[in-house]
Amino acid sequence: LPLPSTPSMPQSDEDVKRTLEEMTSLTRQLPNINFDLLIADGRRRGEVGTDAQNENTAQDVLANVLSKVDGIDPIQFLLASDRDDYLGAARDHGMFTVRVRPKNKRRGLTTNYNVDDIGSVQEVINDINGVSFNSALKAR
Repeated sequence: LPLPSTPSMPQSDEDVKRTLEEMTSLTRQLPNINFDLLIADGRRRGEVGTDAQNENTAQDVLANVLSKVDGIDPIQFLLASDRDDYLGAARDHGMFTVRVRPKNKRRGLTTNYNVDDIGSVQEVINDINGVSFNSALKAR
């Protein structure tokens, strides 16, 4: 997910383009993980200054994600991030959450999982799917 656009740090079209390039690069670095959807635009949806505006940009971005996938419950999603705003929004939507937090960094809000680096998210996915290291060894 992109950095949310805020009044103090608004996102331009160039920012969105750069974010999409970075996301595409990440997907190439993790070839064993299937990325179904990339959302590079962290700008708020809705009509600014009206009741339709969502004050929480992270909530708005996740609502955008959920609107693009039909028939998939939020519990079937895993959000991996180092940002409390996205982790909190995902938790509020009922998604699994994993904090990517290098050792000796602050904890922040409670998540389902914590990992030291993005590569370790694969272990979380295996845990959620019920794939254990021992069962993988027995299959060989």
